[in-house]
Amino acid sequence: MANNNKNITIGVIKENIFYVHIKNQEKIKEDSENKLGRKVTVGYFGDKIHSYFYKILFACMIILKNSKKIQEYYPNLFDDIIERKDDFAKFPDSLEDLTKIDEYIKYKKNRIDNIEVSKPVAYLLFMLISFYNLNGLLNDFYLMFNRTFAYEKEQLVIQNLDSLLKDDFLLSMLIFGLDELGLYKDSSECFESLQDELGLYEDSSEYFESLQEKYIEKSNFYQKVIQEKELIVSGSFKKSVNTKEFLIKDDDKIRLRENEVFENLKNMTSEERKQTEELILSLFVFNISPKLRQEIEEKSYLSSQISSKSLSLEEAIQKTHLRKDLEEYQWIQPLEQAYRYIDQDIAALLANKDIPYKLIPFFS
Repeated sequence: MANNNKNITIGVIKENIFYVHIKNQEKIKEDSENKLGRKVTVGYFGDKIHSYFYKILFACMIILKNSKKIQEYYPNLFDDIIERKDDFAKFPDSLEDLTKIDEYIKYKKNRIDNIEVSKPVAYLLFMLISFYNLNGLLNDFYLMFNRTFAYEKEQLVIQNLDSLLKDDFLLSMLIFGLDELGLYKDSSECFESLQDELGLYEDSSEYFESLQEKYIEKSNFYQKVIQEKELIVSGSFKKSVNTKEFLIKDDDKIRLRENEVFENLKNMTSEERKQTEELILSLFVFNISPKLRQEIEEKSYLSSQISSKSLSLEEAIQKTHLRKDLEEYQWIQPLEQAYRYIDQDIAALLANKDIPYKLIPFFS
């Protein structure tokens, strides 16, 4: 049984990870109808996958290390593991291919499994690694990691609709997963009747079942958004969010019943949960540097109207939607210092929470 009062080690996260595969989709024949499924591995076993775990781990460490809000709470996070390169000018602006992360990031693997992290950081690592198939955050944070010490966005990474939808999907899963942790109670003593009434979880496998159900529900939701809003996305993205089933081996299902990370995280204090909510939003809302603000003024065709107050920022953003000008939208939206959500459930789950970020609908 996990000691719920202590931090969580990287080794425990690795051994209990709920890893949703990025590309491994299979068709399941059921009642003569094929369904798209996605493989899940619980824990990492075998040298090839074991090595890939660390590449994803380091990518997620870079993301967390360069969030300004995380730096406020944990200023020395991972300083003893990863560091900037001395000569970064020749390195690419993109780290989408994780197989080459070793070439561009300095890090130390020695005894990494014994590193302890707080519950909020452990939750973020666990979920960002588990749902790395939705994780498109790395390039922004890599640019900050190798270009600035101010934890501000200095360069704009123009995203397509695939990427924006994935961000929203990931944020939805991060917030939902945290909210669901609060439903767990021990099935002993006076909680039994309350458990039946409220549907509180008896063991960790039920928590992971809820994540799977939510993932499939949101998969259907984003497919509907694409159709109703007539959004132009890639065929591969349409396929990637069309998950109808999770493929988990029986042995892995057994491991989900006593998941040590879950056993630790379920007893987060209210203060730790509030901090985790702030940290989650800080991954999607950036402070922008004076350099980027100047670049926005130079490259955005609506910036002069915003500066002269002939257009409000809100009106300018609505104009980009009407024109379906996704690039111009991305030039001016950072000025809001807010997150524009596609999934209404994101706002609902964060309603009445004391978080220092505005939430605004993407579609009016």
